[in-house]
Amino acid sequence: MKNDYLDRSSYVKGLLLLIGKDKRITDEERDFLHRVGTALSFNKKFIEQAINELFENKYLGNEPPVFSQKQYAEAFLRDAITLVFVDHELSKEEFDWLQSVAVANGMSNDWLKNELEQYQSDRDSCRSQKLEVEKYLI
Repeated sequence: MKNDYLDRSSYVKGLLLLIGKDKRITDEERDFLHRVGTALSFNKKFIEQAINELFENKYLGNEPPVFSQKQYAEAFLRDAITLVFVDHELSKEEFDWLQSVAVANGMSNDWLKNELEQYQSDRDSCRSQKLEVEKYLI
C-alpha cells in the first residue's frame, strides 16, 4: 500500500471523516490519526492541518472510501473500529458511516458486526497491537 497514493489518501481521509461524525475531536483521536499518518508517510503538519480544518473543509465530501483491494478495506475498518472506541463510545453516526464503508467495499454488515463484537470482547489487547494498515506497508 505504501506506493499506492490513492489508497493511502483514502485511508487518511476516511479516518478524518470518521472523527468528525460525532462533531468533536478528542486528543486521543488526534493522536491516533497522527499514528496512521506517520505510518502512511504523511507529513505531521499536513495531518494536523487536516484535523484542524476538518469542520470547515467543504471539499472533503462524505463519500465512504473505496479501496483497490479488499484487504485494505478490512484493515481500514479494523483501524476505524479502534479509532471510534478511543473515546469509549460508538455513536449512531459513526456506526452508520462504518456500515457505508463496508457496503461500498463489498463487505457484509455481518462482517462489520463481528469485528465490532470481537474488538469489544478483546478491547485491551486491541489497543496494544499495531495498526492494521502497517501489515500492508511495503
